[in-house]
Amino acid sequence: MLSEGTRIGPFRIRKWIHEGGCGQSYEGEQREGSEKGKSRYLKLLPRELSEKEGFSEFFSQECRALEQLQGPGIWELKEFGVMKWKHWLSYSWFQGEARELPVENEDSSSGHIDIRTLKDWIETSPGSIGPGELLSIMTDLHRGLDRAHKYGVIHGNLKPSNVLAQKNENIYQAWLSELGLYKLFNFKTLGEGGTEVGMVSTPSMQAQESRVESDRFRPKESGRDDELEETWDLHALGSIVHWVIEHSTRHSDEWIDWLKWAGRSVNFGFPTAALSMEAMPGMEDTAQYGVKVDHRVEDRGPSAEEIKRKRELAWEKQQITASLKFKRGMTGLAGLACLASYICSSIYLLFFPAPWTEYSLEGALDRYQFGLGIWSGQAWGIVPGAYDDDGLGGQDVVGEWERENGIFVLKFRRFRKLDEEESGKKLWQFIGKGATSDDDYHSWQDELSFDPSTDTLALLKRTDVHEVYVPGKRGDESPRLFAEIRLRRSSGKIAPAELIFSRSDKPGPSWSLFFALGFLLAWWLYQRQLLRLAREEETGK
Repeated sequence: MLSEGTRIGPFRIRKWIHEGGCGQSYEGEQREGSEKGKSRYLKLLPRELSEKEGFSEFFSQECRALEQLQGPGIWELKEFGVMKWKHWLSYSWFQGEARELPVENEDSSSGHIDIRTLKDWIETSPGSIGPGELLSIMTDLHRGLDRAHKYGVIHGNLKPSNVLAQKNENIYQAWLSELGLYKLFNFKTLGEGGTEVGMVSTPSMQAQESRVESDRFRPKESGRDDELEETWDLHALGSIVHWVIEHSTRHSDEWIDWLKWAGRSVNFGFPTAALSMEAMPGMEDTAQYGVKVDHRVEDRGPSAEEIKRKRELAWEKQQITASLKFKRGMTGLAGLACLASYICSSIYLLFFPAPWTEYSLEGALDRYQFGLGIWSGQAWGIVPGAYDDDGLGGQDVVGEWERENGIFVLKFRRFRKLDEEESGKKLWQFIGKGATSDDDYHSWQDELSFDPSTDTLALLKRTDVHEVYVPGKRGDESPRLFAEIRLRRSSGKIAPAELIFSRSDKPGPSWSLFFALGFLLAWWLYQRQLLRLAREEETGK
């Protein structure tokens, strides 16, 4: 950024204005000639661009052509030059309309703003420009573009902030500013390896924001390093009209004809500025503005560039559609898989205990867990004290379960404590297939019934090689297992009872159902996008 008082060519910097996508803008003061002391608008190109090999020659050549470009709708280039690395351009100062800013509170001081561009007018007075005023502005812009295109000059960076606008009584005038700067900024040179190096970087946030704004008014398929085309400017005019209508406070019915024109413009419906101008709402005769319309251009059919662009758009739409179909298929498949998992698990839990879930008996150490299975599976339990050589019990034991006539039969066994003197064998002699027999284990089986309504297990009986045990209760004691023969001989002192094992944890939310609903919602959203694209294709949008 140049400081106040810096000399640049025949000018002295008064103040910095802003940094856009095509360089820095300043208010300068003429220091020489008949216009000494007058303000000038100065544009300073980035040093990174200025130091490119061959740029100075290209700069001088382009600026000499731009100096010849004059007429209605064009804010003409007055002077240009090079001072060390500084490549600068000079334009007449556009003062605009000064307006006082409202005082927000007692502590704030009043100020003013200079309304210079179409963007300024819309942001400060969104209702001041209606269809008639827009016709005046667009007429001037078309006149400028028609002349510029005939001279081979393409703007390439047309947007509301690059349109100077002034209101004289009830008539608006407009001019294209910064014509040709985008081409200068897009200067290409050969880098290492013979590759073309185009547009320079924009380090400041203000410059980056300006670029983002510019991209909004260019065709979506155009790249910043692409060759400039006349259709870019015509597309930009349609985009500017859309932008004006979007920010206007006027009634929407007033803009119907302009919306139709803008829609055609952004879709490359006009091959030349003259044909675009002729189609504007309210335009009676372009000849009175010095613009001649050649209708033969319309009969030539689409150009190679337009055909290429349409093919690229069609290919891009195909890619988007293919991507949406793939995502729809994957989310639909995942959603159905999760839903099937939820349904299967829900049906399974109607007939079987929850797998890998602990069922316990209140006030006792006994526990059961079932592995997943239909006819059989793994089971886990607790060793009863009767089958522990130390008489303690309480250790985990692994077994198997089978379902017989609706009853779950759990089979367990535990290795007996080794007595080397009695058995005459060492511990290592029990290792290996066939090295042990049934007599080396405590074996027992538990028979349980399952109640899906309460999600509980009831122990019906326990059987080992010696005895059968069933649940019973004596007096006010808690239920426990008694030998079946003892219960029969107790003469009613021991009454049959129930040993109910309840699920230790409460069932939480079903994640499979949660994911199923999420994936199916995503499938529906992708499906809706595909239907919208199909409707757009049918209507030709």
